[in-house]
Order: sequence, then structure tokens, then C-alpha cells
Amino acid sequence: MTIQQTIRRICVIGTGQIGPGIAQTCAHAGYDTVLVGRTEAGLMQARVKIEANLAAMLPFGLVNAQSIVTLWQRLRFQVGLEGAHDCDLLIEAVTEDTNLKQSLFASWERQISADAVMLSSTSSIRASDIARDLVHPGRMLVGHYFNPPHLVPLVEVAPGVHTRPDVIDTVMSFLHTTGHVPVVCKKEVPGFIANRLQGAMWREALALVQHGVATAGEIDVVLKNSFGARTPVLGIFEHLDLVGLPTVYAIHSYMIGDLDTQSSPNPLLKEHMDKGELGASVGQGFYAWGPGGKSATEVIRARDTQLLELAQKRKLRVGS
Repeated sequence: MTIQQTIRRICVIGTGQIGPGIAQTCAHAGYDTVLVGRTEAGLMQARVKIEANLAAMLPFGLVNAQSIVTLWQRLRFQVGLEGAHDCDLLIEAVTEDTNLKQSLFASWERQISADAVMLSSTSSIRASDIARDLVHPGRMLVGHYFNPPHLVPLVEVAPGVHTRPDVIDTVMSFLHTTGHVPVVCKKEVPGFIANRLQGAMWREALALVQHGVATAGEIDVVLKNSFGARTPVLGIFEHLDLVGLPTVYAIHSYMIGDLDTQSSPNPLLKEHMDKGELGASVGQGFYAWGPGGKSATEVIRARDTQLLELAQKRKLRVGS
């Protein structure tokens, strides 16, 4: 039996940052998809977000007029999980709160088919923790999508200790059909692979600012114009091999003991938070945002344009 026969209907729960994009990719790949929210207003905002995504993708040839029409025919919006009991795959994209996820999954398990797979898009919480109160934890696992999920290909598939092998295989096959690049985490750790790598970089970047080595702006310039510029085509271990392991070993021997090793969040974060400087949403974080400062709209537009160009290149390579 093919995965298209196994998974026909998908229920995506959550209309915030990532849920609409996940639902969009599912419908675009040919699956009947329900996007579930708490309010009609939230669902309306999700619809507007998907419309904007599709409009941005159109000039890059990632969608066309007919595929957009077909997508809307496959995608519907619904308040509450009622009526979604016959979904084959449930994808959760709600707030990053362990207790909330545990409660919701335990409730959803009683409402959906006994054969349905349950997937959490959490960016850091272990599947075994979320599945703690499930009667059948073997059908639950993490599928960590990256924002924006309709443009960033990677999905980290992170099983729990009870997740069945056939469930992992089903999710991996499904993600291939939506055009994503799935990678399985072979051991269960908080943060999985990507966020542990990103977290290590954040820790050192914050420490450099904390100790006056560079400003936040200077560090961002360094990242964008050095190794950040080559990461779309050069991985870490490819780079290590190209540099040569003896050179890498010599660099590490001289530098590694001086890197930051704080085991708790950098105090700079708390200092900003105590002053109400929570980030772009309030107009101030490490940068000033809004009039006289950075434009969040322009930064996101530049990010998405770069991702659209990369997605177009991937499509051309696949089609060539």
C-alpha cells in the first residue's frame, strides 16, 4: 500500500506562526487538509497568510494559477476538532508549552481514529514527554518544521522511545511527498539536531556581546557575510574535510577552551527582558524596530525572497 493510500486526510491544528504554512504544503501536495483553529478570526488570519504565501511563490514558478485553485479546493478551515475524527495524520502546531501539548494530545487521542498518526511540530520538546499521557504512544512522534515551512525544506523527525518503526517510515514517506527533506534523529534529545547547533551559536554570540568583543549588529554582519553565505551549499562536515582535519584540530587546540560554556541562559537576555525589550514585536530588542529603526516587514521580505530563490533553484535541479 502506498503512502498516498495510507494518508488521505490531514488535520493541522494551530493558526499561528507555522500551522498555516504546514497546511498549505499538505494541500499543495494533494492531500485533503483541514486547518483547525480556536476562533474564526484566527482562521481568517491564517487564510490571509496562505494567500500572501501563494502570491509570493507565483512569480518564482513554485505554484501556478491552476495549482492554486486546486489547493483551495483541498483545504478547508474549521473551529475545533469536531468532524476531524477521520483524519489519517494529525499535525500539532500550537504554543511551545509541554503541559499544554500533553493535555491536548491526550484529548485528541480519544477523538481521532485508532490508526491515525500524531505529529508534533515542537522545536525542542521530546516526543516521549508530549506522549506521556497517551494510551498508544507508539503512533506519536515529533516532526519539527522550520519557519516558513512552505519554503524551508528540512523537517526533523524525532521519535519517542515508544514510537513504532512503521510510524516513522510513514511520516518519512509522507514528508517526501510534500517536497520536504526529512532527517531522523537517532537518539531522543531536547532541541533535536538543528536547534542544538543553533543554540550553541546563540550562546557564543551572546557571550561575545556580553564581554564587549563585538556588538549585536557587528556579529550579524559577520554571520551574513562569512559562513552564513556559504551554508546553502556547504555543510559543516564537508567544510571540515575541505579545510583538512589537522588544521581544524590545530584551531580547536588553540581556541576551544576559550569558548563560552555557560549552562544557563545568558544574563543579557534577562537584562533586555527586565527592561521590556522583548524583540521586534514591541519595537525593541537587541535592535530598535519600527520608525527610526529596522523594519521587521523588510527583514522578513528579504528573508523570504532569498528562500524563494533557493526553492526555485531546487525545483530546477529536480526538473533537469
